[in-house]
Amino acid sequence: MQCDTGQRMALAYKLSRSLAWNAAHPPKLPARPRRLPVAPARLFDFALESPVGIAAGPLPNSRWIQAYARLGYGLFTYGTVRSQARPALAPPNMIPCRMGDPAVVETGARRRLGAAELTWAVSLGHPSPDPELWRADVKRTRERLGEQQMLIVSVAGTPEPGGDAEQLARDYAQCAAWAAEAGADVIEVHLASPAAVGDRAAMVFEQLPLAGYVVQEVRRAVGARPTIAKLGATQSPRALHDLASRLAPWLDGFSLVSGLQRKLVKADGTPALPGPGRDVASISGAEVYEHCRVQVHELLAWRRAGAWDRAVLAVGGLTTVERIVDALATGAGAAMVATGALTDPLLGARFRASR
Repeated sequence: MQCDTGQRMALAYKLSRSLAWNAAHPPKLPARPRRLPVAPARLFDFALESPVGIAAGPLPNSRWIQAYARLGYGLFTYGTVRSQARPALAPPNMIPCRMGDPAVVETGARRRLGAAELTWAVSLGHPSPDPELWRADVKRTRERLGEQQMLIVSVAGTPEPGGDAEQLARDYAQCAAWAAEAGADVIEVHLASPAAVGDRAAMVFEQLPLAGYVVQEVRRAVGARPTIAKLGATQSPRALHDLASRLAPWLDGFSLVSGLQRKLVKADGTPALPGPGRDVASISGAEVYEHCRVQVHELLAWRRAGAWDRAVLAVGGLTTVERIVDALATGAGAAMVATGALTDPLLGARFRASR
């Protein structure tokens, strides 16, 4: 099962197992390449061994990050973590699918697709380890990374029943402060997270006043620590401009795009996932690339126009070296892979070999 780049898929995540099982069983990855050409970069005045990193999602703990740290990546995102423990939804949590509206599950897709071609639906339920556990593990992670490898910790606030904007913003800020104390080089404020309790709650980034309040409180909590916002897909270039302009005064950068929210069904049109509130999933992988690339380019265009000067970390469908190169060439400060890291763990090394 070769893809058009000739790379065989070696999926690091066991789809039949729970998130807890996968977190406890880090993947057996390929050996460290004998030679990793230098691909130096700078981000937030931080010298990096490579501008290719791993986005929030694939790396649940220090053992996973340590496994990937020898394979040529320069940035690693730990998370997303919360102020209270929250279990993941029951498996399946990731299912190969065909992008659309709705997205349709593809039976047997893994057997047909190569490393650069997989698209899947992710349904985890915004889980998090207990704060005492993740704070100690973040510290352990930072101690084990190299000097030219950046640790980003992705944090999300947890809305309470009857809670308001102040409660949610305080919760985000508490998580961010803990992450900074534990050794995070950069805080990622995950705004593509529900703003209130309920299956159909809007995301934080979709509510400009709330999003602005959250990042302002996080900035107050972490001081000068570099801070970025993780954004979901916006409805228009103007909406993206307005969102970025609202948040920019308190941020050092933006990370986008965080998956595409789509209804997920089987081929016969029935719900694909068991349990209430799971009809919508986050679609990631190869087929979201064009949509995400457009949003990244729009944000970079607003930056070139002088709206604000902030770093942009490109995310979404970066499953090949060519796509990574394009993202960096257009002005992104880093190219963050997710599906690409799980299907082709050596993707970061392949980028460096291409320099």
